[in-house]
Amino acid sequence: MKVLVRTASLAHWLRFCDKIMGSSEYSFGNVFLSYKNGLVLKVTDGCVTAWMKITNCEPFYGEVQVPLKLLKGFLVGEKAEEVEIQVLGDQIVLHGYQETLRIRVSQPKEREHMKPFKEVATMKIREFMIFLDFVTAALEEGDMTQIESFDDSLLLIASSKTIVSLCKIQNSVKGDFAFSIPYMSSRHVVKALKVYQRDGPMTLAVGDAWLSLISEDFAMQICGENSTHQKEIQQIVTTQQKPEQLYSAFGKFVSKAAWLLPKDTPLRITGSGKQIDFYGSYGTVQYKAELQMGVSKPFQVEVSPHRLRSALSRMSAKLFLSVFDEFVRIEDQKGRFVIVRNFRDQ
Repeated sequence: MKVLVRTASLAHWLRFCDKIMGSSEYSFGNVFLSYKNGLVLKVTDGCVTAWMKITNCEPFYGEVQVPLKLLKGFLVGEKAEEVEIQVLGDQIVLHGYQETLRIRVSQPKEREHMKPFKEVATMKIREFMIFLDFVTAALEEGDMTQIESFDDSLLLIASSKTIVSLCKIQNSVKGDFAFSIPYMSSRHVVKALKVYQRDGPMTLAVGDAWLSLISEDFAMQICGENSTHQKEIQQIVTTQQKPEQLYSAFGKFVSKAAWLLPKDTPLRITGSGKQIDFYGSYGTVQYKAELQMGVSKPFQVEVSPHRLRSALSRMSAKLFLSVFDEFVRIEDQKGRFVIVRNFRDQ
């Protein structure tokens, strides 16, 4: 098989592959070439597997494994508008401008197909990427992101030790489901979609142990598990109360605390009818701040300033606060929420 691929397009998809792979083990440092209605590039981090349609080509058998590092290296400084790729049994040959790269590869294996799935929602790629980036920003290794249906909308929910980040995509659901995926792979998906840079429709589908994202140019399957709806979180989203607009200094004080306090040190935030107070300490260091903004209902929360800063930095500049008996809700006008447990009555 011989095919010409636009150099810019190949470089683009290799960057996409790089983000999917992340800093995975070296054994995942390969991509795979195969044929399905054209030349297909596949990559995996061990949990996320992505397939990309690169260009039209003649059919050939199986999947050919190629080190991603070699493909990226060959394209550095490449002047040719197109690169020729040849699949010759146990070899891959790349021809560029005055350069040739010949790579001996193992014998092709049978092409991996996507696992069975059921379509459950549709959305825009960019909106999904922005919201997934928001909810996962405050998570760490070992945390999970839940994606679930809620009436005719899609909820993305990420719970950590001190906060819950969630957002709502309107009018996108076709079926009832709840599915959880690992933090690290969800971040790989976010970074890959940022490289993709284009917008367009995308289908979300679920299977027994896989969440699928399918667009015109690529498809992904992410390992995970079917789960149950988080009814308590859904109730928090729908509970109505007139919110109070936060002063911009609120985010500044949280960010300052994250800069000054170690990662696991909690920040106590207390609201009264006169002001909102911030307090955190460790060892011989103590940080205090006062925001001259009273709230209609008192509250007291303890939260990781690092996690809260990560979430707030991905929200709109105009933020709103609602205080309930059991929790405090911070939201913007684009369907993004941060929930913190209220300790006022404890």
